[in-house]
Amino acid sequence: MPATMLAHTTGTLTIEDNTFSLGDRNDPQSPLYHVGALPSPHVTGLLATAPGFVAVTCGVHLGDITITTETWDGPPEPDLASWEDVAEVSVTWSIAEIAVCGTEADGAIDIPITLPPAANGSFRVRDSVRHRDAGEDRSPNDPQEHHLIQIWPETPRQDELLKATDNTGTLWRTHS
Repeated sequence: MPATMLAHTTGTLTIEDNTFSLGDRNDPQSPLYHVGALPSPHVTGLLATAPGFVAVTCGVHLGDITITTETWDGPPEPDLASWEDVAEVSVTWSIAEIAVCGTEADGAIDIPITLPPAANGSFRVRDSVRHRDAGEDRSPNDPQEHHLIQIWPETPRQDELLKATDNTGTLWRTHS
């Protein structure tokens, strides 16, 4: 039986330091609060995990990007044709609500996500990205960097790179 989408939202997020995250901003153990603790995306060039936390790398150093979030009751089919890089990681969250967190100082702009029920709090996160390579050199006519974050309950497994075509991902995989 195909998976069912439970929730969908699209918004703009202000990021800094080429990164945004998924997790609980109020968790004092979060890498957001510990200098040098952000995990590196050396496997996927896009996603990296720490306990209860997913870091997402961007082409933009400081600025706005588009984020679409979807929660599912099972694994959705990946859309490899529309995106430049697509990666998946496993993470455990012991809470029912997380957020897409942008700049470290401004929790008011976070995008909330209500997680579906999951055995042992185990989830799979897929990020599909496009327009990441323009980074800081993006002109006003260039499309904005866009990430599609899909989350569903799943038993933990290895990080996986489903598609790799952008230069930003290559840089992170070879230099992190």
